[in-house]
Amino acid sequence: MRKIEYRILNAGAKELRIEKFLQWKIRILFSVVFLFVNVVLLNAQNTLSSSEILASAKQQYVLGLQQQRVDFLKNSAHKLPLVDEMEFRTETNDFLLREQQYVLRGRFHTKAQQRAHADFQQAKIELNTIDEQLLMQDLLRDRYDAIVKVSYFEKLLVAKKEQKILLEDRMTVLKKSVNLPKFNILDLIDAEDDLHLADRDILRLKNALNLAQQKIFRYSNERGYLKTDDLQLIDMEQLMEVARSLSSEPSTAHATLVKRNLNINLAAKEQAIRRTQEENTIDYFQAQIGGTDDRGFRQNFSLGMGITIPVRNRQQKNIDELEFEKIDEGLKYEELKIKLKERMTQIRLEMETQFELYQLLNQQLENSQADEVLEQYQKVAGASPIAMLKLKGSQFKKELEQFRIQQDIYLLYVELLDASGKMMELPLRNYLMGSLEAF
Repeated sequence: MRKIEYRILNAGAKELRIEKFLQWKIRILFSVVFLFVNVVLLNAQNTLSSSEILASAKQQYVLGLQQQRVDFLKNSAHKLPLVDEMEFRTETNDFLLREQQYVLRGRFHTKAQQRAHADFQQAKIELNTIDEQLLMQDLLRDRYDAIVKVSYFEKLLVAKKEQKILLEDRMTVLKKSVNLPKFNILDLIDAEDDLHLADRDILRLKNALNLAQQKIFRYSNERGYLKTDDLQLIDMEQLMEVARSLSSEPSTAHATLVKRNLNINLAAKEQAIRRTQEENTIDYFQAQIGGTDDRGFRQNFSLGMGITIPVRNRQQKNIDELEFEKIDEGLKYEELKIKLKERMTQIRLEMETQFELYQLLNQQLENSQADEVLEQYQKVAGASPIAMLKLKGSQFKKELEQFRIQQDIYLLYVELLDASGKMMELPLRNYLMGSLEAF
């Protein structure tokens, strides 16, 4: 009877352990599922479109600092006051306090000086505003380059993984051919080297992609990474249409050119300030009282003024220096305009050359008989698998070269947008998208 009870208790304990084990398994399963769902949702939240990444430049902290400078200049009381300075003087007469003399002297700004100063301050505001635009242009350029690189590394990584599958098939076929009369051990060694090289290339590409995405993460103010699942950059034909539609001259609204003009304007406004200083011959007005022991206005009281005797060209040295500065900035403006034009011409020539090469490769891939020959070759009895794999590999190399040429064209396109000033035209647009959507 006791043995039966023991068995029953033992069986009950065993069932309890099994039940607890199953509960533990279910908990782990739910935890894994929960973690997986969270990771998927987190990744979904942390992916951004290319337009969102470009728009993040507007919130970059360095741009905010520059905006603060502009706002400070706009809101500060930069109006030149009418009174330049007030001076109080006193003088004793034989150290008799009752005969102390008191003088109040004031220097004043003329209306012409006030206008010249206001114009100069406005020129400084415009110069700082264009510095903000230049900074924005650099921020956008960095983001455009990063988006192109992420897209390229992503496509190349997918292609390299496909290439690895081909190389693995080649290794498998060669290993099975060891006992065949025509087997060459050198082919197996080469195949193994190619496979190992592909592994290293894949690892390098993963690291390059991660680094490029980390840049995107920083550029987006740590909001997320570029969404590559459905990323479709502007196609080559439309890209070339946009590039060819641009003027051969850089835009007059190009921020760098505008800054040179504003430097010329600033020097001219400073010249105007110097001229108003030279034209202002009144040095001061003063009121004087005292010198006797009388009280109130029975004391000696007088009004006076100081006049600067005009000396011809007394500010000429400063004016000449500013004139040289204007001429120098004017020359720099023309030199920069020529450099931008030459740069645009060179970029266009490189783009056309690369596009011709891209079209040639595209035509070769489209007109290639490799797929048709491969299909017929597979039907032939005793067809060499190695030969078929080599045929596939040949096509694959052309596709990889096409990816590289596309990458070069995209980067040149971004450089052309930068050199022409098109990148900063309002409203700001995403020139990597076929729709050229505003952001």
